[in-house]
Amino acid sequence: MTTMAVNPNHPIRQSPNHLIKFGTDGWRGIIAEDFTFENVKIVAQALTDYLIQPSAISHQPSVVVGYDTRFLSDKFAEVFAKVLLANGVKAKLTAGVVSTPALSFTVKNYNFDFGVMFSASHNPAKYDGIKFRASYGGPASVEVSKKIESYLGQNSPRFNEKVTVEKIDPLKGYLAYLRSRIDFDLLKKLRAKIVLDPLYGCGSGYLEEILKNVVRCPYIVIRSIHSERDPLFGGLQPEQVEHNLGELKKVVKKEKAFLGLAFDGDADRLGVVTDKGQYLTPHQVFPLLLDYLAKEKGWSGKVVQTVSLGYLSKRIAQKYGLPFEEVPVGFKYITEKMLKEDILIGGEESGGYGFRGGLPERDGVLSGLLFLEMLAYTKKKPSELVVKLEKNFGKSYFLREDLRLAEDSKIQRFKDLKINELMNLTIWKSANLKISKILTIDGIKIIFSDDSWLLLRPSGTEPLFRLYAETASVEKTKKLLAFAKKMIYNVCPK
Repeated sequence: MTTMAVNPNHPIRQSPNHLIKFGTDGWRGIIAEDFTFENVKIVAQALTDYLIQPSAISHQPSVVVGYDTRFLSDKFAEVFAKVLLANGVKAKLTAGVVSTPALSFTVKNYNFDFGVMFSASHNPAKYDGIKFRASYGGPASVEVSKKIESYLGQNSPRFNEKVTVEKIDPLKGYLAYLRSRIDFDLLKKLRAKIVLDPLYGCGSGYLEEILKNVVRCPYIVIRSIHSERDPLFGGLQPEQVEHNLGELKKVVKKEKAFLGLAFDGDADRLGVVTDKGQYLTPHQVFPLLLDYLAKEKGWSGKVVQTVSLGYLSKRIAQKYGLPFEEVPVGFKYITEKMLKEDILIGGEESGGYGFRGGLPERDGVLSGLLFLEMLAYTKKKPSELVVKLEKNFGKSYFLREDLRLAEDSKIQRFKDLKINELMNLTIWKSANLKISKILTIDGIKIIFSDDSWLLLRPSGTEPLFRLYAETASVEKTKKLLAFAKKMIYNVCPK
């Protein structure tokens, strides 16, 4: 066994540019800059030190480690597992590339105490990351992540290069889980051509396998693009947002497909393109799914969503007498609710959705299958469902923009500003906007009398604001974002 000592001048103690700093879902960094094998070993040792504490787990802990299609993810995962084994932790490695939801399923289904997923999700190709999954099959809590982070660099990583890591293949079990969550008797009757775009990520193959080989839906024709493994993601960023789905929209229209579905890099988020080639924002997809579950399937329970999601879902919840709650940005906050309360559906602005009776985890593949089930049940095209949704609950035009400032001190200046000071800025006098409510659970969300809204969220890691807005028209949404920028520059001059 070889032991690697922690250098007292190690980057995590010395250079602020190379800090191992946990964010909303684990740790992400640039490969070969801060995301290195040395730092991966340090994180693995920190997890070990946390797990062996009597207050964490009273028995010999077990961990499953998975990885996505990114450059060196498989090698990073293997090194991580070998550190765990060298510390006496029972560790297994997935037999190949897996999605984050499949890794979460493996954690819970096979009774692991913890799961580690190597993925940087939707970030550019130069990034990799580590996500932590708890025994319940969902994101580790903020408290647990902070405890792991507190152990960073406390002990020298133990590492045995020669040890063999046992493999586990979650595919069969995960597909069986998906099958149990969807009405495939409906899907077997659906006649449709769908186009799938996993954006070169690890969502490739799941839908194809379950629809063609596990259940065999004879009338569904599948056309896949960007399905091969490419660590550079074809020059795209593996995020299922509209500006990355140009080819998907073209193929759907050219081949007259019924639907286009896209996943982000680790397949825990869903993107949707209609039969007319229209990209649907999560502010439309989430309400569509909610309306189907509540109205057609008769599901009940609370609707919970992050503060950055829109209000069509709130109107739907009100119609069916369902409780509604907003939480800070990050699916882990939805997971906390799903573990403690009766949650019908949980969703976030980035396209991650979770459902009652399943894992407390967002799942792009499951969401895509449920969207297909909805279409099979209603016997309507996606574009027709959108028209019906807007007729019943109003239109949603959502836009987001990141506003970068020159320095962090300006962000802090905004954070220090009291709400009444912000509302008394002279810019409001000419805005002619009637405020009905202000939320401060994550940034500042201003809700206006017509149910349009504006969210200002200062970044916690870099000098920028994330601006979100939703109104009933594109023009109004653009004007609201322009107003937000003026307001921020009023407080934080360029």
